[in-house]
Amino acid sequence: MRGDGIGPEIVDAAIGLLDSTQKRYGFSLQYTFVPAGDSALKQYGDPLPQRSLEEFAKSDACLKGPVGETIQDINQKLRFGFDLYANIRPAKSCPGISPPALRPDIDLTVIRENSEGFYRAIESEIEPGIWTTTGVFTEKGAKRIANFTFEYAKRKHRQAKVTLATKANIFRKTHLQYLKTFQEMAQRFSDVKFEHIYADALCARLVKDPQNFDIIVSENLLADLLSDLAGQVAGGLGMTPGTNINFETRHAYFEPTHGSAPDIAGKNLANPIGQLRSAGLMLEYLGFINEDQKLTEASQAIEKAIEKLLNSRNKDTLPIEVGGKANSQTVTKTVIDALS
Repeated sequence: MRGDGIGPEIVDAAIGLLDSTQKRYGFSLQYTFVPAGDSALKQYGDPLPQRSLEEFAKSDACLKGPVGETIQDINQKLRFGFDLYANIRPAKSCPGISPPALRPDIDLTVIRENSEGFYRAIESEIEPGIWTTTGVFTEKGAKRIANFTFEYAKRKHRQAKVTLATKANIFRKTHLQYLKTFQEMAQRFSDVKFEHIYADALCARLVKDPQNFDIIVSENLLADLLSDLAGQVAGGLGMTPGTNINFETRHAYFEPTHGSAPDIAGKNLANPIGQLRSAGLMLEYLGFINEDQKLTEASQAIEKAIEKLLNSRNKDTLPIEVGGKANSQTVTKTVIDALS
């Protein structure tokens, strides 16, 4: 799904990277291109036509570019329609881009419960000038994301520390249920450290000492905000990837967390790293569910190549977003050339 604005050009950049990794690591990917976003709405009268849904449903994974104003329609049909309940958003800085990253040693992941909460946008106007919005939280949803988070912590991270962000002091039914669920789950994962911090205090802590966090998890809306904050303190949203996954049904799509930036579309100015990293996360996912070491190694190689670029301090190859001079094509070529 190439999306809108800068989407087509950075998705094409990611496909070029994937093609290079296929040759180097000896695996094969088959691509199917389907319309999605504002451009699909204009051409087909639907931001995600039936054919796109059908192809997504039978695909092993989907690489998606950013879309424009139809993002909520896409969310309804993909995230909510396919119950993609786990949204994983890594935020990692490098010495070579600090600043703009606040520190050179940030390496955290925000996990977002992706199916419930106020983000579902269940809104109504009860009378002229008065609106309400409803957030739905379930015990099933809380248990599912809690179990996913602790399992992910065991599998992925060195420190294995989970930080839950809530406003349980205000939302004493919904958010307090989250807190209780995570506290109970933590007893089953005694080798994973667990802490709870109120979300407003966590925002301050993320700016003050982001290097002290490993995995941050929260409900849908709060985690959306926290993940953008984490991405920015780690250097910028142009470098931040995201995943939307249901491991049980094996449906997933991978996308950068930034917008479609129509003001620079077609100018070769976009930072492609968030999309390139999303392609790397897609390979990691495919390697995990298929137990294919070639895909896993390719994913790791992509991240190492990106880190090599970001640490080079060479303004001719660094993205414009982090103070460099390189356009999208130059950044992509440099990453491809750095593949080991």
